[in-house]
Amino acid sequence: MTNRGYELDFNVLFTRFSEYYWNLITKYNLKQMRYNGSNNSSSLETIINDLVKRNGIIKELEFYALSDVEREKIISEVKNKCKANVIGAIYENFEGILYGFDKKENLIWLNPVSYEFLLKHKFELEKLNYYAWAKYMETINTEDVLIRVLDKLEDATPQRGDLSIYRKILMEEFEINTCFYCGKKLVKEIAVDHVIPWKLVRDDKIWNFVLACKSCNSKKNDRVPRKDKLLQVISRNEIILNTAVDNVIIEKECKDYSAELMLRLWNYAKIGGYREYVEK
Repeated sequence: MTNRGYELDFNVLFTRFSEYYWNLITKYNLKQMRYNGSNNSSSLETIINDLVKRNGIIKELEFYALSDVEREKIISEVKNKCKANVIGAIYENFEGILYGFDKKENLIWLNPVSYEFLLKHKFELEKLNYYAWAKYMETINTEDVLIRVLDKLEDATPQRGDLSIYRKILMEEFEINTCFYCGKKLVKEIAVDHVIPWKLVRDDKIWNFVLACKSCNSKKNDRVPRKDKLLQVISRNEIILNTAVDNVIIEKECKDYSAELMLRLWNYAKIGGYREYVEK
């Protein structure tokens, strides 16, 4: 948060953008633009298809299974194209009300009113977006690739990953062996819980994880913890940040973490209608 609003780095934005479209183009062969008289492939399709032509095997891989070099090449090219052709166009479509941007700083920023509106109506806006997206896809794709197109669009968004590595880190590196919520000793069926619900953050980061028993994990579901429990997580994260642990995952995933970030996410969740989980 700055005096301009809630900032988002272009690299973060277009990493997500590239990830969403990877499956749509490589796995489902969904075209992204209608024929314009000279070409029927969007710039994004061209970037991805050119890479696939050079190394056909990657067509079968998930986006994050690509090598760092291949993934960064896609993100960089997508970012450059969108900086030139998309950021300004959408800005004009919304008459400069929704967001501002600076191409030199590689940033966009949402004013607080816009951000809180988007957050509060997140699920309704997602449904409307999928519907409009599917209707558009129907106008430029053949019937053989349009089967269950809404499912394909949803599948393009980030999916939950294997969290076992996080369970191992929290148990072995930080000797956590009790349920974060009820305090009972963890013996079997140990769950890795997203403190800020996955539906909101759509990402797996160690600073947003705690260990929980199966019962608490199930009851908490898509709720947020009480604020006092959130502050416990923030204190725990300070230990993680300040402990000299030689772990690549911790180093990478905590790079952009801050206590302020976690508090903002918790507040946004509350604004968005997420209920608190109260242990009984």
